[in-house]
This record gives sequence, structure tokens and C-alpha cells, in this order.
Amino acid sequence: MALPHLPPPIEINNETKKGVIDGLKKVIAVFQTNGLLDQAATYQAIIHEPEVLYSFIQTYRANAKLAESVVVGKNGKPVADENAPLICGVSLAQVQQLLVKTCARFYFEQDTREEEGTVTQTVTKTRFLFFKTTEQVERKVGGGFDERKVRELSRYMAFDWQLPLLPAYSELSSPQLMELAEHFICLQTAEAIQEFAQYDQATIKKVKTLVGGDFPMLLSTRPAAIGGIIGWNKDMYDFYRKTLGDKAFDFFARDKAFHMVCAALDKPLVSIYGDVLCYIHAVNLEEMQRLNIDKADVLLAAMKFAFGERLPRILSQANFAKDILRKLVESLLHLSQEKNQMAVSAQLTCKAIAPQVMDWLAKQG
Repeated sequence: MALPHLPPPIEINNETKKGVIDGLKKVIAVFQTNGLLDQAATYQAIIHEPEVLYSFIQTYRANAKLAESVVVGKNGKPVADENAPLICGVSLAQVQQLLVKTCARFYFEQDTREEEGTVTQTVTKTRFLFFKTTEQVERKVGGGFDERKVRELSRYMAFDWQLPLLPAYSELSSPQLMELAEHFICLQTAEAIQEFAQYDQATIKKVKTLVGGDFPMLLSTRPAAIGGIIGWNKDMYDFYRKTLGDKAFDFFARDKAFHMVCAALDKPLVSIYGDVLCYIHAVNLEEMQRLNIDKADVLLAAMKFAFGERLPRILSQANFAKDILRKLVESLLHLSQEKNQMAVSAQLTCKAIAPQVMDWLAKQG
């Protein structure tokens, strides 16, 4: 999985900023003239309203040719590469970054701003050394915003796909943002952000240290894996990571009760199950633990052969254990054939019952 990277930091002076703003206003006018942008989509609306900015960027992507006379490079020719410098001195990617960062910062400031109000206080003042007077004084309170949180959130805003996620990003705390740092941009869906947000800083920090360079991949794949990894040691984490590849994060995202069942498996058996451990229900795994390693290998291979891409749905059903799997396990328990002979028998059996299994699956809802 390719991980996102931020564009180079923008060094922007007043002249460059003026060039970007002028160019943006010209592009807005072009799209409005062609009926592609609502008349209400003013420059101020675009830099302050996430939905408007997101719509504007999508419109530009789909109709870039209409703005070729405005969006040009230093040679005066249209620019197709979003990383190539424009006549104003920055690239399209950096212009997008500037717009998204500006819009996001405004959003976060409003979101974290305290309610403004007025309080009345009684104040005693001393006059001429001896005389005291009491007065009622009104004082404004609130109205400020969480500058630290806004600064951390804004630092890693650069992409249009982040704009719909602003409400979800707002749920993250400053300590969580501190642990994320530049890996903030690896959280690319509202679900991923919500998964990550459930863990406190101490848990995140411990897991971050344990997984090392895998932390960005964990965030991009399944942040909920943090809750599982915290219960394993470094050796077992490395083993599952190597055995399951990137699917290891789906395994670690499973609940602790399932991990307790897996704790009884030795490493060779884990290797046999492989990514099946990412979806098999605990009761099905417990049923299959009645088999030795060769017979488990044979049955898994036979089910993969007979049930194909539906196997994850089948093995994730708890009822499969008592309705079908138990009979398959028992048919292998007392066999004393060579492994290759057992494999043939198991494949024939699973293929024969495949229609029955598919009918059963359809009734599971």
C-alpha cells in the first residue's frame, strides 16, 4: 500500500500570496461564467467553507482545460503536472495545500472556540488611602480557541480528501495528535479516525514503540489493531506480522477473546492457518483445534478449494461449527492415511457438500 506524503513546505511571501489569490479568483470567474460553479462560491466562501472548497477542487480537476490561460508555468504554457512550479512560484499541489490548510484552520478555530459571555464581578476599590467603594463590573469571558490543537491539526492538512474528514479530525485530542505527528495523514477515513481516537496516549505510544516502522501502515490499514497489539509481546508481534503480511493488522484488530483462543496455537499451526485467522470465528477455530497440524492443513486446503471466495463468510459464522464443520472434523479425526491421500478425500468431501454449504450460507442472513 502506497502511503501519502505531504508536499514540500511552502515558503510564501506577500507577492506570491497575491499571485495565488489573483489566480484563484480568475479561475473562479471562469468556472462561474461557464456555469460550472455556483455564484455563491466566492473566494471567501472557498477558503472558509470545507464543502465549497472541496466542490471547487473537484470542479477544477474535471475542467482544468478551461483554466489553461490562468494556470500556467513560468514559460507561459499550461501546467499539467501538479508538482511543477506555476508562474506565481508554487505548484498546484502547494496551492491546494495552502487552500486546504487555510480552510481547515478556520474550521478548527470555530470548532474549538469557547462560547463568549459576560460575567459580573463585585470589585472593592480604595480611594484616598482610607475610603473604600464597591462597584459591579462586567467582564467578557470565553471567545478563545484551542491554539495548540488547531496548530497541530492544521500542520498536516494538504489534500482535498481531508476536507470531508474535518469533523472526525476534530475528535482527536492534542496528546493523540502528538503521537501521530507526520503520520496524521495516514488516517484517511472517518472510520479509521474513530478507531484511532478510542486509544489514550499511553497505549498509542507503547504500540508505536513496539511496531516501529510499521506504525504508518498500521494507521493506513486498521488503527483498531492498536487494541490487539498492546496484548502481545514484541516476538509474537513480529511473528504474526511476518506470517500474515499486511493482513496482520486485521488479525490484531480482532477482540481479545479471539486472541486468547489463538494463544493456544503454536507457531507452525499459525503458519498453516495464515490469513484465515483474520476472519474465522472463535468457535470454528476451537473446533478445528481438535485436529493435528497435518489434518488441519488438509481440511483448510479442501475448504478453500471447494468454497472459494465465500470461505471467509462461511468461517466467520459461529453456526458453521455445529451445523457442518464438526462433521468434517470428525471425518478426519480417526483417519490414518498418508497426508496426500487425506487431501484427496477431504477435497472430494468438501466439493460434494459445497451446494449444501451454499444453501446453508444463504439462510444465515
